[in-house]
Amino acid sequence: MAQATRAFQNEDRILGALKKRGGQATVGDIATDTGLPYEETELAMRHMLEIYQSHLDVDDDGNLLYRFDPALKARGYQKGRRWYEFKKRAWAVFTWIFKVSIMVVLVGYTATFILLLIAFAIAGIAAASSQDNDDMGDVFMLPIYLIARILETVFWVSWFSGDFGGGRRRRRPRRQVQRPEVPLYKRIFQYVFGPEIERDELGAERAFARFVRARQGRITAADWASRTGLSLEQADQALTAATMRFRGDIDVADDGTLVYRFDDLRVSSEAGAQERGPVPGPIWKRRVQVPPLTGNTTSTNVWISIFNGFNLLMGLFFLSGASQLGVGLSLALGVIPTLFSLFFFAIPLMRRFSRGRKLKRAQKENERRELIEAVYLASSQDGVARPVDAQIFETHPRGDRVFADFEGDIRVEDDGRTLYLFPRVAEQLAAAERARRSAEQELVFGQTIFSSDEETLSMADAEMLEFDRKLARELGGSSMVEFDWESLEESATVGAR
Repeated sequence: MAQATRAFQNEDRILGALKKRGGQATVGDIATDTGLPYEETELAMRHMLEIYQSHLDVDDDGNLLYRFDPALKARGYQKGRRWYEFKKRAWAVFTWIFKVSIMVVLVGYTATFILLLIAFAIAGIAAASSQDNDDMGDVFMLPIYLIARILETVFWVSWFSGDFGGGRRRRRPRRQVQRPEVPLYKRIFQYVFGPEIERDELGAERAFARFVRARQGRITAADWASRTGLSLEQADQALTAATMRFRGDIDVADDGTLVYRFDDLRVSSEAGAQERGPVPGPIWKRRVQVPPLTGNTTSTNVWISIFNGFNLLMGLFFLSGASQLGVGLSLALGVIPTLFSLFFFAIPLMRRFSRGRKLKRAQKENERRELIEAVYLASSQDGVARPVDAQIFETHPRGDRVFADFEGDIRVEDDGRTLYLFPRVAEQLAAAERARRSAEQELVFGQTIFSSDEETLSMADAEMLEFDRKLARELGGSSMVEFDWESLEESATVGAR
């Protein structure tokens, strides 16, 4: 069951990527767009050839171009697909009901307690007052009017078109109530649990694949460490694992530097086009941002606090007189609203303390990224490491760790100054640059010599359909897009969970 669910999830990711590409893509395109392992993507796409209207082109180097109908029409319905779709929709409905139920309980108890208070007041007024029937009509209309205003706040409906007040009512145009950008149930949910942050479990893998494409399929540990903040050793380990995921290989440069090569990710149906989606920029240009506590405006938080505080006080009031109430009323009007209101306040309070710790961690991480910037600015020119004043690192509590992570060397000048150098970073950056210049001359998608929707083509005919393109990415140029790495890279994030 779990395996079938994963297969359908992967298929949905692939379908989403195909829609953005008009139905034409290589396995490298889809692996880059989704972050799925190359082999897993290839198996899924071959399976989808049987399910969806599609064709397959083959070039003279054996590269495959999958061509699906842009509408992505299925030839038939897959076994188990209906059950998978039902579970996905059922979970979405349950999530929505859970969020709305919090609003219903909060607003519902507030309205109930207001009605009870007004009912008590009306009973007292009715017993002691000798006002005429018209005035008493307004008194009895008061709770209906207040409840209508609460519904207006929740559902953005104006229930009254004139002034409230018996026979003295003047007709006015219906008041327009502006619909808020964020529905009330979402604002209440954010008040308790914080702003909703979409987590993409394959976001880091997808960002890696885009970065590899932007670097001609050739990177070193120093390249990847500049994007993640990992040490050179950790980056080497991550790239070794990536060669398995994306069917890469490892070359050894003349100076012994390991250059990780991902040729399959370079093969694209849109050679020469700009990379789809953001490519991660240097880590020192992306400061860690801690999400806000609620994401609501101050006035929204104040009103929600007032409503919940009112419910808490009323719940405690009815608990104090529980002995005079039946079990049902004491539970409904005392126990439930009191416990609900206490949790309603307690969860944001705990998150506030947690957020304070995250802010401190974010500050330390941002200071560490400034040190990494110093390492790379000194080591990114012509493969020669430039010296950095050691004082920059010595004054930072994590300076020694950064020095070790990037395999620094120490040099003492004649005047007694201590300088740091990072030759390994410089060597790896230079080796990667040489490998990319060589890769620029390689053809990554050649002539189409076979198409599954046509007869086998001769080489002369194939020239009519030649994919005479190749990927050409500028390293670190204007195509580089700032990337929110915090949601993807665990080692660099202190965001809300």
